[in-house]
Amino acid sequence: MAEDFRTLLMETDRLPDGDRWFGDIQIGGWFYFSAQAGPYHESRPQTVLPDPMGYESFEVRLMTVQGVISYGRYGAWLDLQNKPWAKLFATERPTVLFAPDVPVATCQQIYEDLLHYARTNPLP
Repeated sequence: MAEDFRTLLMETDRLPDGDRWFGDIQIGGWFYFSAQAGPYHESRPQTVLPDPMGYESFEVRLMTVQGVISYGRYGAWLDLQNKPWAKLFATERPTVLFAPDVPVATCQQIYEDLLHYARTNPLP
């Protein structure tokens, strides 16, 4: 089992209106895993907590480092789309997949599956 993804979340931005952003977690040379929570994100609870461990769910975005995740040379989604959690995601753009209100255990599984993919698939 991999490290709990929440221990890797570092606040990178807090706006005067209370919006807060965690930095993306880069996984190998393949992915950016973005987990966000707070009043302007689809998470539970929808408030700013002092510690990411307090959230029940996160808003998640997946991107590849090289750009397009959903098809083409770096189309990792072609391999990952059959994972049980894949149905949670919608294609926001060819470069970004988005899923709202993803439970912590599912976020952890996504993170671990991306780690495994990055370890077992050389970059094109």
